[in-house]
Amino acid sequence: MPEINLPVTRYYGSKRKLVKKIWDVLMTQGLEFDSVLDIFGGTASFSYLAKKQNKKVTYNDIFTFNQHIGKKLIEQSSNELTLEEAIDLLLPKPGLVYRKTIANNFKGIYYTEAENEQIDIFIQNANRLLSDNMRLSAYYILYQSCIIKRPYNLFHRKNLSMRTNYTGGGFGNKVTWERPFEELFVRFINELNEVTFDNGRENTAINYSALNCPETADLIYIDPPYFGTTTNHTTYHSKYHFLEGLAHYEKIAGNIDFAKSNKEILLNKSDEFEKPKVFNEQLSKLIARHPNSIIAISYRNNGVPSIGEIQATVKICRPNDRIAVIDLGLYGYALNKSNSSNNEFLIIATSN
Repeated sequence: MPEINLPVTRYYGSKRKLVKKIWDVLMTQGLEFDSVLDIFGGTASFSYLAKKQNKKVTYNDIFTFNQHIGKKLIEQSSNELTLEEAIDLLLPKPGLVYRKTIANNFKGIYYTEAENEQIDIFIQNANRLLSDNMRLSAYYILYQSCIIKRPYNLFHRKNLSMRTNYTGGGFGNKVTWERPFEELFVRFINELNEVTFDNGRENTAINYSALNCPETADLIYIDPPYFGTTTNHTTYHSKYHFLEGLAHYEKIAGNIDFAKSNKEILLNKSDEFEKPKVFNEQLSKLIARHPNSIIAISYRNNGVPSIGEIQATVKICRPNDRIAVIDLGLYGYALNKSNSSNNEFLIIATSN
């Protein structure tokens, strides 16, 4: 495959570095498909590559903030927000009264007080933009900037002190954490200018849980949450609840779990595909919703359920299909201590 410029993703479990290999496997299997449904869209890496391959793409994700990113990268084809306009969104406008939801509720948790105030102002200004293109660009650069300023790029812990007290060592990027939003916006506006494009198809980004998604396609790509062999599982909602809150800014104050030290925002919290005991049951239901589609499932070999158990589930759901299980090789994730034994697999079911 020729070199393709993929947007840099900063999410836990991103397939950005693996997605070209996944696509090559789909091609070597001789699969024929014109449309793709990326049902756990996440970072949009698979959707974006499918768009690059001129497929008709439907990106889906349960989280609204991810849908915003999907709309920007998959549904839209350009960026109309300039750097000057983006920086101006950080400034209060005369005559407007601004809520201080982040400043009042998240002091000392994720960002400095000055940064909290900037986030409050920026998101309220962005929500007033009349242009859908500019508004989604604003969301994109804010979400990406918020992620990159966080230790581990996550929000499941109250750990601003890790950032502010960091003095060096084997972990962290103090320089990036401390870069002001204005400076980070330069990076992400340039990124949008480089990666937005039109492939001539009517691509869409939607916002449903996987089991409630009403759309289908020739190929369904399933990249579900991963469960390690330990009992501790941090849900994707816990990892990114803060960004989901920003996507529903006016609802944050009434949906904060004050019993948790990180003040998790409960909007769009769901147990779907977040409990290993019912994973195979839910996977069966998901496959059953797409009886005429090619099914492609990404998972790791050292997770729960095992690759063999997932294969058996697919075989029960598709007894007449050809089932292929392909080892994509060793693939390491940042902050994952089991990288030395972590192989990615692709399980494909097709009637072809």
